[in-house]
Amino acid sequence: MLWSEVYGQGGTTLYCASPFSGESGQLKASTVYSNKQLKSTLRCITDRQCGIMNPRYVYMASDLHNLYPAMTRVELARRNAQFGELDDSVPSKFDDIGCNMKTSFQLVEPRDEAKGNIARAIFYMHAEYDLPIVGQVQMYKKWHQMDPPDAEEKARNDKIANLQGTRNRFIDNPELVEQLIKN
Repeated sequence: MLWSEVYGQGGTTLYCASPFSGESGQLKASTVYSNKQLKSTLRCITDRQCGIMNPRYVYMASDLHNLYPAMTRVELARRNAQFGELDDSVPSKFDDIGCNMKTSFQLVEPRDEAKGNIARAIFYMHAEYDLPIVGQVQMYKKWHQMDPPDAEEKARNDKIANLQGTRNRFIDNPELVEQLIKN
């Protein structure tokens, strides 16, 4: 449904803002709250084992609010890393494709215009499925404030709500972040 319904008319990738017109081999559905983090939290190894241990796993793993289009090359670097902030001296590994995402060993810093989307997806997964927030809560709060929900993110939230019946409350009501996390 991500490709046919949410991005049926195309769109832009989360990490690089690269435009696309539809699903292709150059794109991947990227989980913000990664499958590795999800399995670690649930203390399971395989999808089957996770589904047996927690019947909600299939919904967690496929929740559209947690999935964004990403370029395959970028997703390969990002998928097992945690989000964080890197020193300004760290160059973007993807300058050759016009993508301003910095990476180091096990840490990635996305472009500023993606940081709020990432923070709100993580807060959503925390609130919806009672998952721990992996990473620095204060950093995510800062990202949420510096990159508030824009028209594209709000339209995406509407499409996903129509498809799966849930809304990301942190897009609808950004002030809820302060009520959710007091530290």
